[in-house]
Amino acid sequence: MKVKKRKSNWYIYVIAFAIASIVAAMVMSIIWDIIFVPIEKKNTSGIKSDVPDASNNLITLFMLSEEKAANPSRYMVVSFQPADEAVICIPLRSNMQAQVGNKTNTLDGFYTEGGVKTVLYAIEGTMGVKCDKYVKFDRESFVSLADAIGRVSINCAYDVIANDGSISLEAGNHSMTGNNLYNYINYDNPQYGNDYQSLVAGSAAVSVINNNLHGLSATVIQSYFSKLQNTADTDLNIDDYTKRQQALLFISTESYDPGQYYIPYGEFQDEVFILSKDSKTTILERLKID
Repeated sequence: MKVKKRKSNWYIYVIAFAIASIVAAMVMSIIWDIIFVPIEKKNTSGIKSDVPDASNNLITLFMLSEEKAANPSRYMVVSFQPADEAVICIPLRSNMQAQVGNKTNTLDGFYTEGGVKTVLYAIEGTMGVKCDKYVKFDRESFVSLADAIGRVSINCAYDVIANDGSISLEAGNHSMTGNNLYNYINYDNPQYGNDYQSLVAGSAAVSVINNNLHGLSATVIQSYFSKLQNTADTDLNIDDYTKRQQALLFISTESYDPGQYYIPYGEFQDEVFILSKDSKTTILERLKID
């Protein structure tokens, strides 16, 4: 009886080995790319191509008053610089000396004389900062937008003292509603120093930017803009928003703690604040204005 020889299937093993080698090479390539390829080479597309440039910058003057027709109690220049992943807030004193042409007055005085436009000219003439747009909130519009954004976590450096001398808000961290935040921003106590109001306004603005406006979707950002347009006095329009929609989304989703604030310094003469030349230079450098 003859025994049949088993046919050799050597080619099957060769094919299996080849496939295993290809898979192993692919896996090693992926691991090598993750561990050793520099980040800047990985981001040649996608997010890097969406990074905004300086054409998206926008400087806006924000103002806050009790009533729509009232003079602002707070002024703040806010520079949106998405290419630098920065939103720089500069609180201004209402009694800051300013100039429009040959005329000198305080910001509050210029507002009384000519409203928002005159104040914009005064800021440009005094600081060299041209504000592209403005937003003026009264209490109602401010509280409405703040409540839509959500409670704001604020670190109070000092106790807030009520008119009767009692402590209405202790120093420390607090989660504030829109109404509480409005009252806090407008609170003043001379014993805390000349910079106290600016410190409160600047730190509050940065808290909102870094905490409440981080990680938002395009839909939510647009809803906030629509609410601002519908409730506040502003010359911001839909084209301003549309042009910067991607930049706003980039700052919200890709940037961490973009909010910063700078308190201008100078001297007081007869209760009028005079901005120092060095502080003006610093402001222009921070806002990248030549």
